[in-house]
Amino acid sequence: MQEPFRHKLSPLSGAPDRPTASASVPAGSPWYSGHFPGAPLLPGIAVLALAEEAICEAERRRGRQATMTGVSRVRFRLPVRPDDRMVIQISGEDRDGSVSYGFSVFLSDDLACSGFFTLRVAAGPQGS
Repeated sequence: MQEPFRHKLSPLSGAPDRPTASASVPAGSPWYSGHFPGAPLLPGIAVLALAEEAICEAERRRGRQATMTGVSRVRFRLPVRPDDRMVIQISGEDRDGSVSYGFSVFLSDDLACSGFFTLRVAAGPQGS
């Protein structure tokens, strides 16, 4: 995903090996247009975009630039509605030349979505 999500994440916080971020998408967001009239739900691709943003930010903090190469084992367990506060936890692992991140998205204490991203990383631009 080249363009950042339209609703900013909070700054990453928590332990360096398991950072967290939070976000909410207001009712007026274009993401809800047509999804679904009278009962708006945040599309799953938008939830994945937020998790990807958190992962890319974690890699920027390490001085690396990330390009997503895959997503797997995604499970959507709860619907995300307008203004719901999502907490996104990520955990990365470098292994055999590739990088994998697990992610979990929570609504309050309930797991709403989880899965894994694989990515390719490169040194970030000078001064990052």
